[in-house]
Amino acid sequence: LLLEASRVSKCVIYDGICVTVSAQTGERIIGGSQCWPHSQPWQVFVFDNQLSRCGGALINEHWVLTAGHCLGRNLMVHLGEHDLRKQDAGEQASRAVRVIRHPKFDPLTLKNDVMLLKLSPPAVLGDTIKTIPLAKECAPIGTKCVVSGWGTTTFPRVNYAYVLQCLDTEILSKDICKSRYGDSVTDDKICSGIMEGGKDSCQGDSGSPMICNGVLHGLVSWGAVQCASKKSPSISTEICKFRKWIEETMAESDTKAPVQG
Repeated sequence: LLLEASRVSKCVIYDGICVTVSAQTGERIIGGSQCWPHSQPWQVFVFDNQLSRCGGALINEHWVLTAGHCLGRNLMVHLGEHDLRKQDAGEQASRAVRVIRHPKFDPLTLKNDVMLLKLSPPAVLGDTIKTIPLAKECAPIGTKCVVSGWGTTTFPRVNYAYVLQCLDTEILSKDICKSRYGDSVTDDKICSGIMEGGKDSCQGDSGSPMICNGVLHGLVSWGAVQCASKKSPSISTEICKFRKWIEETMAESDTKAPVQG
């Protein structure tokens, strides 16, 4: 799911060195539109010193949730981002001092595709940086949601977005995804999308949040190779299936010394 991306012109200071933001990413947004600035204040930008990137969601001042396949070395997290080409008002940078991928993550099937990042320094909440609550219950079929990210806006030609993109989507029956992808759709996934095609997530959006009714219900995980094609829904990690693991892992980690994964 990690594909080579074009360079973004913004200089990010990493260990005292100016790094041009570039990416290897998993999922993108096609057919969406620019988000209203900072309308998704929980959205974060995740990257490492190998210039790989993903999205993520701020769930409290200390923790970000992203996809398990976004694992990298020396992960950094930018909060309050909107336009990657410039320093947005209120933007913050943190290091992931603890990286905890689900212990049963499967790199082949992407089952249990979820990971926690502990931030240092912790996020300073404000108008452009806010947390998003975790889903307590799984969302029913037909629920309307929003997916956001900085992924490519075209396919097969790759044009990564500089400005955060938003896409309205809808939760579909898992049977629809299983009829398209077979046993690759595990029980911990959400099936969503626009069946007529033209709108989808794709390269660049892995780990980015799916927000339904003001709650975090999903993280972009994978989809069809031909993004935004007809009858090819997107697959996201279903947060309600992992709430207990997330809460218990954060609580346990708070008693341990920081370690970069």
